[in-house]
This record gives sequence, C-alpha cells and structure tokens, in this order.
Amino acid sequence: TVPPPAAAPSPATGAPPAAVSTPAAAQPSAAATPTPATASFTAEAALRQLAAKWEVQLAPGEACQEAAKRNLRCWQTKGGLAEIRRLNRPVIIKLRDDPAQPQTVLLTAISAGKATLVTSSGTETVAFEALEQRFDGSFTTFWRAPRSWREEVTQGDKGPDVDWLARRLAQINGVKKPRENQPLAGETLRYLREFQSAQGLKADGVAGPKTFIRLSQPGTLTEPRLLAAAGK
Repeated sequence: TVPPPAAAPSPATGAPPAAVSTPAAAQPSAAATPTPATASFTAEAALRQLAAKWEVQLAPGEACQEAAKRNLRCWQTKGGLAEIRRLNRPVIIKLRDDPAQPQTVLLTAISAGKATLVTSSGTETVAFEALEQRFDGSFTTFWRAPRSWREEVTQGDKGPDVDWLARRLAQINGVKKPRENQPLAGETLRYLREFQSAQGLKADGVAGPKTFIRLSQPGTLTEPRLLAAAGK
C-alpha cells in the first residue's frame, strides 16, 4: 500500500508574525518649511510704540484719544511705500505674510535699500524690495496738528489753523508773515496750490492732513523722521 502524504508542518508555536513593510513618512524639505511670521503688535500696542517715537508716553485709554490730548493726531490711510517715503515719518504698517491674519509692525527707518521694522519681539532689518512684496498698502501715523485744526480748510476759511498755514507758506516762500485772521485766499491760496503741486498732491487749494503733514516737514520743526539724514 502507498502511505498517505505527510501533513504539512504546522507553524512553530510562538514564532513572531512576518513584518509588514510600511513606507516611511515623508519628511518636509527645508524649502517647504514656511518662514515664521513676523511677530505682530496689537493695534493699541503699536500706537503706543509709535507715540514713543514722538517722545510721548500715552496714558491708559484709547490710544488715539489719548494722543489727541497731547496734540498728536492719528491718521490712517492706504498708499504705497513711495507715499510713506514722501511723508518721511515712522508709520504702523501691515504685512501680508499670512493673508488670513496680517501682522502689525512699525516701520521706523529706511536707509541704503534697507527698512527697519519694530515688532512685538524686537527689531529686524529687511530689504526694501522684499518689504514692498509683503506690505498690504495700509498704514497709520501721527502728526502734530495746528491749534483749532479742522479736518480740512478751504478757500475763504479763517481761524488759527489757516493762520498757521499762511505762516508756513510765507516762510517757505521767503515772504513777509501775513496778518492773522485772514481768509484763505489771494496770495496764500496761490502759494498753497503751488506747494501742493510741487509735492505731487492734488492742487485744489484744500488743505487736509496730507498737506499739513508735508508743510510741517520743511524748516526746523522737530519730528521723528523715517529717512536717513542724507535723505535716502
């Protein structure tokens, strides 16, 4: 007789199961690692830091209201870095490193193609061209307003703010200081329009914050400056 075939040997008791090969998790390359976002100020903290550049320590409370008590006016607008250079004063800007949450920082200096930023964690220097790519276009600054300043003055207006305007324009043009409490008209209005045109502003004879800020730059008025002494 033919013997039955031998049974296949059973697996050894206690033998470990065969290892299953699992592909290793992909590791991000250095190039894929995002650049850490610049440390952001809160809006109020940024305003207080900016006020310090004007050597003003704001009391507790809403920053712009407290600044107004010290004759510093908040002015918020949109414009390019070229506009900020023309204004020539430190500003609060927003960076779009994270589009969902723009970072609020101070731009305090521009020199030799570099920009100095003050963040909530310190100071950093970046290339001006790189800053142009990161800047979202909005900025806030302070300016010192004349006594009894209005949001804008126009032809025929009178008052201390018009007197200040007339004195500054007379000084810039090297002419005799005009009498006080005169309406914005005649030679002063002509000087105003000429000044606006020379500054690249709308030469409409209406003086708002941008015109007053530009008028405060010539001469010896003491204000913080953005550009280096050489004007670059």
